[in-house]
Amino acid sequence: MWDGWGLNRGSEQDRAFIEIKERLCGAPLLALPDFSKTFEIECDASGIGIGAVLMQEKRPIAYFSEKLNGAALNYPTYDKELYALVRALETWQHYLWPKEFVIHTDHESLKHLKGQGKLNRRHAQWMEFIETFPYVIKYKQGKENIVADALSRRYALISTLNAKLLGFEYVKELYVNDDDFASVFAVCEKAAFGKFYRLDGYLFRENRLCVPNSSMRELLVREAHGGGLMGHFGVRKTLDVLHEHFFWPKMKRDVERVCSRCVTCRQAKSRVLPHGLYTPLPVPSALWVDISMDFVLGLPRSRKGRDSIFVVVDRFSKMAHFISCHKTDDATHIADLFFREIVRLHGVPRSIVSDRDVKFLINERTSLDGQKKAEMVKKLHESVRQHIEKKNEQYANKANKGRRQVIFEPGDWVWVHMRKERFPARRRSKLHPRGDGPFQVLERINDNAYKLDLPGDDSRSNPFEERGNDENQQALLKDPLHVPVGPITRARSKKIKEALNGLIQDIWADSTMGHSKLGPKEDEGVINLIQATDGADHA
Repeated sequence: MWDGWGLNRGSEQDRAFIEIKERLCGAPLLALPDFSKTFEIECDASGIGIGAVLMQEKRPIAYFSEKLNGAALNYPTYDKELYALVRALETWQHYLWPKEFVIHTDHESLKHLKGQGKLNRRHAQWMEFIETFPYVIKYKQGKENIVADALSRRYALISTLNAKLLGFEYVKELYVNDDDFASVFAVCEKAAFGKFYRLDGYLFRENRLCVPNSSMRELLVREAHGGGLMGHFGVRKTLDVLHEHFFWPKMKRDVERVCSRCVTCRQAKSRVLPHGLYTPLPVPSALWVDISMDFVLGLPRSRKGRDSIFVVVDRFSKMAHFISCHKTDDATHIADLFFREIVRLHGVPRSIVSDRDVKFLINERTSLDGQKKAEMVKKLHESVRQHIEKKNEQYANKANKGRRQVIFEPGDWVWVHMRKERFPARRRSKLHPRGDGPFQVLERINDNAYKLDLPGDDSRSNPFEERGNDENQQALLKDPLHVPVGPITRARSKKIKEALNGLIQDIWADSTMGHSKLGPKEDEGVINLIQATDGADHA
């Protein structure tokens, strides 16, 4: 700046000089045509739109796109690709007539355009126009023909959303007052702004539709997650589907929120997470007062046919007993082994701790009264207790890595992960849901155990409890002629025969005395008993 005394140059003048230099030295986005060089055309067609790009040395000179209407929508793919080429030649014919040019297309059939023997009326009319140009056709793969492909698919995206979403055209009115796109939408009224531009009243960012802040976002996320042919994918795949066609800020946060609240995903993708802190067992105070039990299964059979080991460990001294048993032994046999091998030697323990084995689902921890030990070993016990507490603390610190404490209160609603061993009927197939819920918490036992309000069909009973058909047993006591429901085994057949023999003897004794106690109903029962007994003998 000249102020009459000298030239003053500040930061404002420096910025103006740099801007003028860039304008003079840098080429604009669209290059000017050079008729000494070869022109290139890239064209493509989609379901309801066509697009083309005029280039020289891979630099764009002009763009063209058009929405298909009327009969053009029903054209086959070959006709749409050929129509895109014809419209591009009609638009830029003043550039292309003087010199040979190259046509790039992702439709391989157009390579043989000059070799077609039979043409219909439409193709003949188009070919008559195309042959007036000096051209060469080259095939280009679809993934490389991205510019023309994007131009042809913008109209397809808008038309599809208008057809499937009721009231989609009102999205145009939301841009004006939207917190995310209001300023960009106003700037793009006359020209593009960075990666944003307007088309038919809609705002686009690199061929992706900008969705304003409304319920439309959640609707699109739910459709991309579980609608149509979507398979309730995770956050990453759902986000990839949305990124292909749409754009809005913090899209990942919206996808994570919808996926975390999806009931179908909760049921089908349930898994046990490392929730809850490690809770160590209380430190034992004497020998064989607090014990733990477990089973080792899947071993080779011994000579006596035993294939499992019943392990009982004293939690204080770590002394262990290994007792051979059968895998099919129920709770009655295990109790006999326990009293014969453990109680006989060490007395009755105060507490028994087991893991979640099927055989201990009912009584996971049983408290029993035990004997007190002598005072002379209390000092030793105290040192052992301190050592165990230290080890438990170290193990708890190591086990709690990657876990977080989750505490529920009565009245909260939670989901239940169904394990195969606890819910065999609900987990017969790997395609069955792995979770169920939500269920209400009734009682909090501790930080890691809660009592839930499960429906009646989820109640479980002891699988090793020996019980028969109570109705049959009561009916048998009341009426000896009652035939029990179910198959007639050898044991049942033997009991029926004994009852029948005694009944026949009573009938014979009464008949010799000249009177009978049986009526028609009792006679029918005797016949049923005889038939049931004969059937068991033949079987």
